[in-house]
Amino acid sequence: MSKIAIIGCGAWGTCFAKICADAGNEVLVWTREEDVVEEINSNHTNHAYLKSVLLPEEIRATENPEDISWGEIVVSALPCQSLRSALPAFAPILESLDAPVVSLSKGMEKGSGKLPTQVIEECLRVPSDRVFALGGPNLAALLAKEEPAAAQVAGTNKRAADLAKTFSNPYYFVSDSSDPIGLQVWGALKNVAAIACGMASGAGYGENTAAVLISAALSEIEALSLKLGGKAETMEGPAGVGDLVCTASSQLSRNFSLGYRMGLGINVEEAARGVKGVTEGKDTIDSALALSKKYDSPMPLARAIKEAMEGKTDFATLFSKVAGETA
Repeated sequence: MSKIAIIGCGAWGTCFAKICADAGNEVLVWTREEDVVEEINSNHTNHAYLKSVLLPEEIRATENPEDISWGEIVVSALPCQSLRSALPAFAPILESLDAPVVSLSKGMEKGSGKLPTQVIEECLRVPSDRVFALGGPNLAALLAKEEPAAAQVAGTNKRAADLAKTFSNPYYFVSDSSDPIGLQVWGALKNVAAIACGMASGAGYGENTAAVLISAALSEIEALSLKLGGKAETMEGPAGVGDLVCTASSQLSRNFSLGYRMGLGINVEEAARGVKGVTEGKDTIDSALALSKKYDSPMPLARAIKEAMEGKTDFATLFSKVAGETA
């Protein structure tokens, strides 16, 4: 049994707290929201983010950042674009500890194009060998119902294997990986692909069209991942093709939902307002295209999605461009 402290208490943070508790661990979650803290501690629920789910009694909540020092393992469950503003408050607490820090964030930082673990290292002032990334086909609404799923936790040392055992439970199977870069590139860019697949669905197209988009995404994500230092075998695992197929084919995916609304003809900003939660693909695409240019790694699908987001093209034109460049 381990003591796990989780920074962030949205849908995924709350769900991961349940996963950890169901694996036999004690869990403390941090959030700024006083009403959420009270609800978790008094009622063992978090209806604002994870409806109709009874949380294990092993989960406690706090508003005090200093309480995170209790954890033997620290988990960051914040959205990628919130890391830079939220994490520095925890740096004085964590930089002197030896606790590993595990990132659940999926995306690339706006402007810098940095991966979540890179931002975490800077904000918390901890060495890279203490920071790990977790990824996989992990839709919170389904995991909260204890539907079987898998994930990978990646880092640069053997602690990844210990973390995988700590997080695994009878319905959540975690393996270790030595490829934090590849895992995070897949975790970021599958959200971009999900927007395209959502657009296809919203525009009235079916599985044939979605399959072409997923094939295109596989090719361009893999190419960029390798140029950034990722490993080829990551594509074959839960954090690679598993996460891509899950996110790009489910209406439970926020990024798919954003694309679906765009496919109905709604502009991207209005479409985003209609989706509850953060649509990381929308925030990641500019960084992805900048890296595509820097590393000479063509990304026709991402480029076409960007044009659609800017109102320069409709889905039929988007698809023609992608199919034409990948055929």
